[in-house]
Amino acid sequence: MKGSVLVLLALAAPAAWGDEMQHQPRTLGNTAVMHVYYYAPKSLEVTYVMDYLFKDESACQEAIPRALMIAMPFASEGDLVSASCVGMTPPQTVRNPQKTVPPGSTDL
Repeated sequence: MKGSVLVLLALAAPAAWGDEMQHQPRTLGNTAVMHVYYYAPKSLEVTYVMDYLFKDESACQEAIPRALMIAMPFASEGDLVSASCVGMTPPQTVRNPQKTVPPGSTDL
């Protein structure tokens, strides 16, 4: 009896975890990220960074002025705010690298 209860619990646990994992947010399809930097003007020390994902790089570039308008009131006294967009699509050479072995190297 005790063994059958343990088997039922073991079978029920992955099902419960599976339902929970299906509700996790997905970030697939995003190809650009905006970094909003808060920094001290004299030392240029970065005090805080926020990141936002975008579907494409042009949408990210268009959102920079608005992001700066939103971020400025939250900057600490004297801090400056800047933003930049970075594309996350790797170049073709990175996506399909040549499989060459440099001379003098060995395979493990």
